[in-house]
Amino acid sequence: MKASFKLFRIFGITIGIHYTWIFAVIFFSWTLAMVYFPAYYPGWSTAVYWITGVIGALLIFVSVLLHEMAHSLVANARGIPVHSITLFLLGGASNMEEEPQKPAAEFAMAIVGPLTSLVLAAIFWGFSKLPADATTPLAAMLSYMALINMYLGIFNLLPGFPLDGGRVLRSIIWGYTGNLTKATDIAGMVGQIFGWAFIGLGIFLMISVSFVSGLWIAFIGWFLNSSADASRKEITLRERLSHIKVRELMDSSVSTISPETTVEELVRDIFRKQQGRAVPVCRDGQLVGIATITDVKKVPQDKWAETPISRIMTGAPLYSVVPDDNLNKALVMIARNDINQVLINDNGKCGGLLSRADIIRLIQMNRELGLN
Repeated sequence: MKASFKLFRIFGITIGIHYTWIFAVIFFSWTLAMVYFPAYYPGWSTAVYWITGVIGALLIFVSVLLHEMAHSLVANARGIPVHSITLFLLGGASNMEEEPQKPAAEFAMAIVGPLTSLVLAAIFWGFSKLPADATTPLAAMLSYMALINMYLGIFNLLPGFPLDGGRVLRSIIWGYTGNLTKATDIAGMVGQIFGWAFIGLGIFLMISVSFVSGLWIAFIGWFLNSSADASRKEITLRERLSHIKVRELMDSSVSTISPETTVEELVRDIFRKQQGRAVPVCRDGQLVGIATITDVKKVPQDKWAETPISRIMTGAPLYSVVPDDNLNKALVMIARNDINQVLINDNGKCGGLLSRADIIRLIQMNRELGLN
């Protein structure tokens, strides 16, 4: 997730925060310190309210982190790599490198998050009973964390995609029908229904009860609705691209250069004349690297004539696909590694280039022509 900051690593998983997380912590701290704790626990000092509120807000995201860690550890155990978790305004997200390939894997990965939250709720509730005085800040905070984790677990069990319950529903439908696209479509529609319901409830609360609480619930509903719609479109696109081979779209006529070619020759003969942004680098017909405009920009212009491509090119490991791979695999590779094109490796030889722009143009053309 862009605009995020790395904090630390747990079990090989990088934990980061999105900038919206800061606003969420401020909002929850203020709500707890100025609204929740004063209403239920009168008589504390202002300092105690704020200290308890800030700690409570941070503990909310610790609970969210444990929820996401459960997802990530099960995903890793099922062969679905998760290298990072990002905390943001509405909770957290485990950044999976790929979607589950089997319904059982998705079911296990999805259900463990809400179960973790419910277990945490039970643990916090048990500890909240230990202090003799239930009105102390410690007892109050533990009781609140029990409540928030219970809500987190129950909310995520709602059977609407992309919530965990929606993923559970999708895995069940997927397992029954054998059709991931159909399962996503149904779970996504249910998610949109829940989204509209939350928006309606939020508007009602804004008018009749609390504007801030209603606005927050309506915002969650909007998020659910838009996320469910985006997920349905994404899966549909993936399904369509998975039926198109790379060889059907790749540019096999692309020029190649040798490692000894100078940067000046590359700019003059390839980038200016052919208006390309990248070119495969080959030696004796074998791929050894790729040179891009980004690589060229690292070299001062007065050094172009004396700088060989071998000094600036990107070498192994190269991001490449073979002609019989599908376009979805190529697009996932491009998006995951934040690159603009992949090489076509045709038995070790350069089969051409496939760019992000090539795939986008195909998608746009199909939409204009109404093609599936």
